[in-house]
Amino acid sequence: MGLLLGSGNTKPQYPYDMWYGVQGDFTSTDYKLTRVGNLDLHRTLPIQAKLRRFVENTDGSVKYYLHQNDSRKKDGGAAAKLDTTDGNVMLEVPEMYFRLEISGTKWIYAISEYPLPGFIKLERKTIAPWFSTIDLTNSVAVSGCFLTWDGNEIARDANGYVIYTANAAQFRGGAGSSDASKDGTYNSQLGMGRTSISKAGVRPYCKNGTHHGAYRAYNTIAWLQRIEYASLHCQDTYTETLTADGFHQGGLGAGCSVNGDQWNTWGGYKPFVPGGVTAVLGNNTGKVSYTIKGWTGGDKVVQVTSYRGFEVPFEYLWMLADDVLIYHSPDSAEARSTAYVCEDPTKFTSHSDSATTVPDGYVAITNLPRSSEYIKTFGISTKGYSFPDAIGGSSNKGGCDYFYHPGTTASGWYGALLSATATTGAGAGFGCLYTNDRSSYANAHIGFRLCRN
Repeated sequence: MGLLLGSGNTKPQYPYDMWYGVQGDFTSTDYKLTRVGNLDLHRTLPIQAKLRRFVENTDGSVKYYLHQNDSRKKDGGAAAKLDTTDGNVMLEVPEMYFRLEISGTKWIYAISEYPLPGFIKLERKTIAPWFSTIDLTNSVAVSGCFLTWDGNEIARDANGYVIYTANAAQFRGGAGSSDASKDGTYNSQLGMGRTSISKAGVRPYCKNGTHHGAYRAYNTIAWLQRIEYASLHCQDTYTETLTADGFHQGGLGAGCSVNGDQWNTWGGYKPFVPGGVTAVLGNNTGKVSYTIKGWTGGDKVVQVTSYRGFEVPFEYLWMLADDVLIYHSPDSAEARSTAYVCEDPTKFTSHSDSATTVPDGYVAITNLPRSSEYIKTFGISTKGYSFPDAIGGSSNKGGCDYFYHPGTTASGWYGALLSATATTGAGAGFGCLYTNDRSSYANAHIGFRLCRN
């Protein structure tokens, strides 16, 4: 595709140096990437700095931004309302410009604030900063935080159970109304994300321009994190210390890892971390300790991660992606597995499992590997979409995340699940992809995030 951006010994001049990104090699299993472009931008990270939480109006416009260092406050310092009274709490993924460059076996994923030659515009998107729920009174999907606080600690009663806002029962997560009996107990679903619901089940609750097609925003956030840390290993050791050159290093560490049998005993794999635990971090990256009551063997403390305002980015619950469909054809036929992406929320569909046609609006992005294994490399489209391209990596080699395939006899249309559960371990991450179940699949450990655009 010609010369790589920024190649040569002379630093490109403005505006051509106003970009930054990472370079990798399709033949390498080294998860570390090379920073390319303007290295000063790798220090200031202007696009990553625009990831920020806000409260939206009904039409999705910004009612007010939340404070950089404390989401319980408005940007100006006054108290914010996060319980949906003022509107949904969302995370802004800013408009940016992107370019993919490939030369031989090397690739560059480049981003810029400016419309440089050869760069395409990635539109602004918004996504819930934590898992979303449903307003049981008004039958609408919402994004809110229903925690109360004692200083900078989550408020708890004499039993150590979390004290929620007065309206929390209206937005109960888990299985919704059927979990009402758990209110006020150690495994209460108040304040939690809604689960046990399929893609088609969520869709009618998404109103006023919202949807739960989370892949496109999630993929962009994933690449912003990879560029910031120059790494495909998002679970690499978390450190706040910069390198001697002023760059971020390591990764985000593990997610909310728990023992599966104990999780099942506690609450049948239902959510155990209320949305908004990391409100005290604002838009900053970090971890907050959260204590789960009633766990096997006593209280269980988990570390809740937030990447620039994006809470529990992986290793907690599987996440529905209504903008992705997977087509598997058995070895006896075409023997292919293909990922399709739809950019028009009005065309999101679960599609018939056995349909022989591609649903309107869905475009093939790449063929996927044909068995389950750790990802070696990602295929990247000209719009920046990435999916597993080859397997053969490990937890610390190549893509570092796990790809799940239902087997070579699978036939027809399947759904896609992202990020992985709290029991996935090292295989969880931004690149983890589960393609084993149909779009109709629902489970206690599968949730959704409200999105726009």
